[in-house]
Amino acid sequence: MPWGLRVMDLVKEYVRRYLVVQREAERDLADAIGKLEADGHRIIDGGQTGPATWQYTDWHTGEIIASGDDRTSDDEVLAALDPDGAFLHIDNVVRRPVEPDNPGIPPSLARALEDWVDLLSTPDEEIARYVGWTVQDVAAAR
Repeated sequence: MPWGLRVMDLVKEYVRRYLVVQREAERDLADAIGKLEADGHRIIDGGQTGPATWQYTDWHTGEIIASGDDRTSDDEVLAALDPDGAFLHIDNVVRRPVEPDNPGIPPSLARALEDWVDLLSTPDEEIARYVGWTVQDVAAAR
């Protein structure tokens, strides 16, 4: 097999491996969140939205829990809404690192491929066509 084709196969294999470990990490995150919610936590997202504004939402539904501007303190508002400390920001939920086995490509190329997969502007269809997966499989992994 010519060298160029071998490199392309390694690149495709790395992208596939990255998608698989991403999907596994998302499943682990969903399991962890399920356990936290079963223990009474509410997972929230948000924070600073502008120089003087903030907003917190329910991570699952996107429902706005609280928002404000420079005249209100997000810490004070959240403390009043959550006196029992049940709110947990999604950034504080431990995520498993996404590190696939590398089939032999340079680490800097691996990082560039991960960035390409992670870009919101990269269509699932483009990735699916490149790695030979269905669009649904790619979407589930991202």
